[in-house]
Amino acid sequence: MSQRFAVVHEAGADFHTATELADRVLIDAIDWMDEHLIADQREWVGTVPVDRRLTWKAIPQMAREAGIRARGHFDGEPGEADAAAARRAILYLLATIPDLKAILLIRDQDDQPERRIGLEQARGQDHGGAVIVVGLAVVERESWIISGFDPKDDAETVRLDEERKTLGFNPCERSHELTACKNDHAARSPKRVLRQLSGNNGDRERHCWTHTPLDRLRARGGENGLAPYLHEVRDRLAPLIGHVAEG
Repeated sequence: MSQRFAVVHEAGADFHTATELADRVLIDAIDWMDEHLIADQREWVGTVPVDRRLTWKAIPQMAREAGIRARGHFDGEPGEADAAAARRAILYLLATIPDLKAILLIRDQDDQPERRIGLEQARGQDHGGAVIVVGLAVVERESWIISGFDPKDDAETVRLDEERKTLGFNPCERSHELTACKNDHAARSPKRVLRQLSGNNGDRERHCWTHTPLDRLRARGGENGLAPYLHEVRDRLAPLIGHVAEG
């Protein structure tokens, strides 16, 4: 029976990155799983009728329309950034999506490291057994993709060398040191760095998270939030589908 997982995200690109990475982890973690079976084992829910995306910006209005209220403290403590928004999203999804087994909260940290605390506060509430997975990209989703970039030819090697000189470090290994800002052309903007490395090619970007070995993504993603997310998918989501292989 297919397991239904809802994904709260900022934009369509975040949804695709998070779910395609999660599929890779599920295939790797469950001994009998492969790419031909995965579609029958899980359903990623990113929209609700009628084609309204489950974005952080859209959910407050949908929750109001459904009469969902999210108020109060968290174990006696005030909520940090995104705690109330995450609680509202969880309550709304559990109330409106039948047979929901898990909710993924996919978020950019931007310049608010306290978001991690807020998301954890929301997760720590009683959700009737539903699994809550947190995927917090430090500093932005693009940092996750950069950590999966390995030059494929001489031209890409030159582009990476140029970025090393510009930044003073290898962005693929230290993407968490890039800086979230409103100026997407700033030297340390993850969006600018990714455009330069990929040649502004969407297919080349996607290759970074669909083909780079998971072990390399984990090794480079310890501080940009990617490794913790991959671990959560393995430890929290995979057991909902099947036995998780050791390792």
